[in-house]
Amino acid sequence: MINRLLRLCFCSSIKIEPVNIHYQDGLFDTTYGLLKMTRNPYLHQKQLESITNAYFLEDGVGSSFIKSLFKKDMNSLIIFDCEKMHLRNAIEIYQATKKQIDLQFFGTPKRPRNPFSKCKGPKDIFNLYRHIQNQQKLMLSRLCLVVSYNGEVRIQGTLPECGDLKYHLEEQPENVSQIGYRKYNYLLPFSAYQGIATAYNYEKEGVAIEFLNYKKIYALYGVFPPSQRQYQVLFHSYMQKLVKMHDVTHSSLYNVIDLGCATGVLGFIANDVLLRSFRDKEINIYSLDNIENAVKSAKINSQCLEYKNYTAELGDITDIETLQYQLTVFKYPAKFNLIIANPPRIQASKLRIDDSIENTVTDPDGIMLKSVFEFANRYLQIESLDSTKGRLILIYSDLSQLLELQEKEKVQELCREYKMAITYYSELPFHIKDPQNVDPLLQYKQNSKVQLFEIRKI
Repeated sequence: MINRLLRLCFCSSIKIEPVNIHYQDGLFDTTYGLLKMTRNPYLHQKQLESITNAYFLEDGVGSSFIKSLFKKDMNSLIIFDCEKMHLRNAIEIYQATKKQIDLQFFGTPKRPRNPFSKCKGPKDIFNLYRHIQNQQKLMLSRLCLVVSYNGEVRIQGTLPECGDLKYHLEEQPENVSQIGYRKYNYLLPFSAYQGIATAYNYEKEGVAIEFLNYKKIYALYGVFPPSQRQYQVLFHSYMQKLVKMHDVTHSSLYNVIDLGCATGVLGFIANDVLLRSFRDKEINIYSLDNIENAVKSAKINSQCLEYKNYTAELGDITDIETLQYQLTVFKYPAKFNLIIANPPRIQASKLRIDDSIENTVTDPDGIMLKSVFEFANRYLQIESLDSTKGRLILIYSDLSQLLELQEKEKVQELCREYKMAITYYSELPFHIKDPQNVDPLLQYKQNSKVQLFEIRKI
């Protein structure tokens, strides 16, 4: 009897209403007006069009109710009620739901499930784990907040700082009255909202970099903050070795380019070491990235560090012919003494084109890695003395090889293809922590290394 009353109480706090989609513009017609899904790479257009119900959650609803919804109605949206849900409760529901989804795939400590038992090797485990993670993200992407067209989060309670949310919303038509409806608000997945808040914290607080005298580097949304110290340790150690050789170049001009610069941290470390060591030379640091916010981050950081010799531009090294024209427009030099590259370490296809985080860590078919060599082949400075030839500094990892996603000695193979040679090598263990011990690839990641190759033309 008590359980029946609890179920009735649970259900009474849920409003179920049909959602009519506006097919032309992907709008949902709800109690809170017209709503457009945004920042959701997991639900494509056909999935949005198939949604028939929305469940508006109020305070007091538990994750078990959401779990039951996932089982009986996968084509639904779960929306935190603007007026009857507090943020602290929404966070608890989201975290509990996330845990419930984990249990669905991996079971409990007493009754564990091993979905990888039939996998024949690390490549199979990797692909299955990606699929599971994608399914988890897809399910969680149905939990949404309402955000007004002016960027206001429609939920009760004190909200964390996350900057101007309008920046993350799709632009609306300038004259909405001409297309037959009023301004609409947005549905923002709760996972995306948390990501925006976390990214804003990095943007606001920054990351202190040891090798820049603990000055801070800032990352905008969609750009990885420079929190992995191993890369910086390897690169700074190499730069210290390089300047001690005193054979960097006989010219008074030294040009450096950072391919895929992200926040610009590697270029800044190179700049700091070179400026301290060669006061008689003109040092110029150039950089490229195919992500707009990465270029913006690098420019902001260079201004904060007061580096007047630093330039960042938007360019894609995988499209080398277009880039060749762009470099002349940017007024970049024809050759570079030092090329820095830290391409994605996972050689795997992209599951979702518009997932900015995944696009940063995956390199389908090794296209980015090969493009680094193609760029170096065209733009690396060659001087008369062998000791002063330009250098490609490749910071990479053997993780893809350990996962059997990439053939062994891929870097050496590309060196042979482009008639280059590895003239210096160093490595560090790649420290990975997994407090919950749920990552099936943990042993491979813990055995992987961060690698630095100095590569020069033969």
